[in-house]
Amino acid sequence: MSDREFCASILARVLIDAGAGIVLGGTDSDEIIGQMVEMECCEALRKIRNILDDDRLNDEACFSRIYRIVCLYDELGPGAGSRHDFG
Repeated sequence: MSDREFCASILARVLIDAGAGIVLGGTDSDEIIGQMVEMECCEALRKIRNILDDDRLNDEACFSRIYRIVCLYDELGPGAGSRHDFG
């Protein structure tokens, strides 16, 4: 998946969740789209950090931490690709 496709999938999820539409064109649209994707990426990193810092999970639960991160990728839109074939 290219960077552009990755960003587009995140942006699509943000727009769908917000019930919003976007009109492309003009000089500000690229900057606005970039800011929206950046905000969503920062939120995803905060969520991943929270998963990693969850003291309720011990080392034996490492798989659970990774699984939660994979689920977060699925939630954000780009998915985890072929790495989510475990259950």
